[in-house]
Amino acid sequence: MTALRYVYGIVPQRAAASIDRASLRGIDETPVRALTVDPLAAAISDLDGNEWDAETLNDRVQDVEWLAPRAEAHQGVNAKLLEIAGVVLPLSFGALYRDDDGVREMLSEDVPAKEERLASLDGRAEWVVTLVRDAQGAPAGAEADLRDLDREIASSAPGRGYLLEKRRTTVAAEAAERADADAARIALGALDAAAERTYREPVARGGRDLVVLRVSLLAPRAKAGAIDKAIASVDDGLRANGYRVRASGPWPAYRFGALP
Repeated sequence: MTALRYVYGIVPQRAAASIDRASLRGIDETPVRALTVDPLAAAISDLDGNEWDAETLNDRVQDVEWLAPRAEAHQGVNAKLLEIAGVVLPLSFGALYRDDDGVREMLSEDVPAKEERLASLDGRAEWVVTLVRDAQGAPAGAEADLRDLDREIASSAPGRGYLLEKRRTTVAAEAAERADADAARIALGALDAAAERTYREPVARGGRDLVVLRVSLLAPRAKAGAIDKAIASVDDGLRANGYRVRASGPWPAYRFGALP
């Protein structure tokens, strides 16, 4: 099978020459080049068709050891494109085309929409902020709801104490849920104020760290300092209550600008 074209992202055509001069390396250390259809350019590399056909790829994306370095390379190329062009529409991992003509056809589709999205993201980047707490403990805001119940349990006979312990489990869960909702509301308010746009991501429960909030932020790269300050203020304000903030960025706008 001949080589397939792997597309990392789309940038304005004016960045094509800079991409070619940058000597970027992408997945499996393949050279990255620009392919243009006025007024756009795609950053692509050639991958072995025997290794990257649809059936093989569907199997391999289940293998974390195989996937992780290639996903990292995909993100790394898009991060470089953001530096080079000031804006990029990143494609999802695994965007493969049979040949250059297939990429040109993709670039030619719905050009005004692509241009509009590029214009809306020019000079901007994305941050991802996650608010977590230890799932084994209760947030400080929930302790007051339990003090009176703990005193009553301590002074109760065994039978009544057993029933109160069961009630305590329910009260603790409800109190923690309220505290988590308050912490998420405080964090989201501070981040909303600092960013141009926010998107609250769905989160999964489970594991030692309970994810209370995950939010993607879009903001001008020139205001990175203000975003970092807002993130730090959330961490400082909620840490005493048992919450911690994890943040990464600036990244290309995967949430706000990625194409399927």
